[in-house]
Amino acid sequence: MLSIRHNYISVDNGLRRSFGGNQMSSASRSMREVGCGVIAALDLLLYLCRFHPGCSCDFFAEAAEDGCIDAHEYDDLALKLSRRFFPVIPKLGINGIMLAGGLNRFFRRYGLPFRAAWGIGSVRLFSEIEDMLSRDIPVILSVGPNFPLFWQKHELNFYAARPDGSIFRACSIKAHYVMVTGIDEKRLYISSWGRAYSIDRGEYLDYIRRRSGSIVSNIVKIRSL
Repeated sequence: MLSIRHNYISVDNGLRRSFGGNQMSSASRSMREVGCGVIAALDLLLYLCRFHPGCSCDFFAEAAEDGCIDAHEYDDLALKLSRRFFPVIPKLGINGIMLAGGLNRFFRRYGLPFRAAWGIGSVRLFSEIEDMLSRDIPVILSVGPNFPLFWQKHELNFYAARPDGSIFRACSIKAHYVMVTGIDEKRLYISSWGRAYSIDRGEYLDYIRRRSGSIVSNIVKIRSL
């Protein structure tokens, strides 16, 4: 399996330590409802500022240091990031183009040597994910809405692992951003709602082709300058 090289972002709410941020822990109702894109952006930026040379950033202060982040501090950062770079549309959230644009504004403002773009062709999807992970960059991935029939209710399965290593279907979702932290021949390994899940690669491609579309179900591609 190919994966990121360092410990992923962890948030401490006093009861448990998460695997990535969790929008459902936010004090903001809007963030809880449609803030998954902001959480994905925050986790990505924190990871880059922690582990990539020359990417230190005073926006995050002590949070950019390696270690678990207090839940209140994390939520404050998410709300601050949303106000300045990732405005959330009530009931809708943030689309991929807006997400990439917000990342580019952040990169330019703080001098980070990256540029973001929304979307690539499905034929190159997994090879681009592998390329980013090989450069130690987590990948923001969208499980988009049903498109163009937005009112339909088809969803993509998320899987979790039991202690014995067996896999079971944990939930299903649509219109949601996750962070890819690893990939193998069959699965994408992701962070969502502060927990570790996986996605079947074939099921994701089938969801794009039959239920959604690459315009809304895709990745944020990050290139190094």
